[in-house]
Amino acid sequence: MGQFYYQAFDRAEAGILSPRWLMSYHQERLEPEEIKRMEEGPAPEQITVKALSMLVPESVVQQNAEKKRVKRGILGGSEERVVFGRTLYLPYLDFAYQYSTEKGFLSKQSVLSQGRSVFMALREVNMGFDPELVSIAPQLADLEIDAGSVVQGVDSTILVSERLDELRGMLSDFDHQLQELSKRYDSLTKTDRARKEIKENIDHLRKTRETRWKMFADGLKLPSKVDLEKFELLEGNLFYMPYFVARFSRGGESRFLVWDRAGKENETIAEELMKNGKFRDLIQSYVAG
Repeated sequence: MGQFYYQAFDRAEAGILSPRWLMSYHQERLEPEEIKRMEEGPAPEQITVKALSMLVPESVVQQNAEKKRVKRGILGGSEERVVFGRTLYLPYLDFAYQYSTEKGFLSKQSVLSQGRSVFMALREVNMGFDPELVSIAPQLADLEIDAGSVVQGVDSTILVSERLDELRGMLSDFDHQLQELSKRYDSLTKTDRARKEIKENIDHLRKTRETRWKMFADGLKLPSKVDLEKFELLEGNLFYMPYFVARFSRGGESRFLVWDRAGKENETIAEELMKNGKFRDLIQSYVAG
């Protein structure tokens, strides 16, 4: 199996005196334990975070990634090069919310309903809400993890609030456009050729608006009628999930592969890395660091 870990800079190239040089100078003064520590270098900084641990050994995921690399080389005619392969902990926000809804068909009395959902807590990524992840909360534990492997997230509901404001603005724009088009449509006679084109635009805008709302509503398991002005975020708790992220390169092309904590490929995050430059740069900055 090919080697997965490569150092970004060699100490000698960086102009830093190596531990071996120091050992040769102070050989008589150092104890064996001290020599071993200097050879290994400083221990990485550890931080404690709420997280899930890997369910399979990292070596298993490395083997799977190596098989993928070799297979692509056999099929493609040339072998891929490993750029990096590393387990990173991505941030998620488990947040609670409440909203008003109508009670019954005749009554306009508002009642409060509550719910929870999960959101990837990164400004660089917007893959929607994932309420199914709420069920993993009991499995979270305080884990000590290498600080360089923890991708820091937004530790509050502010990011969800920003997404909510974006949605409100987007839906408001759609409603305004639909109102203006409807006025033009009503002002035309049935024989006017422009009437058909305006009707098609109205139908397209309505469908787009419904799709955007459905993405939001399904992600929070909301009913069809909710007043977003009365939608209130309550609190959020940040946690981290491990993913093994590998990047391969061949010629001028590269690709990302991602495995989750159970050793299963996660195509959603891999595709996001391929198409989202900000997310890609963020991940690569942690690998280089």
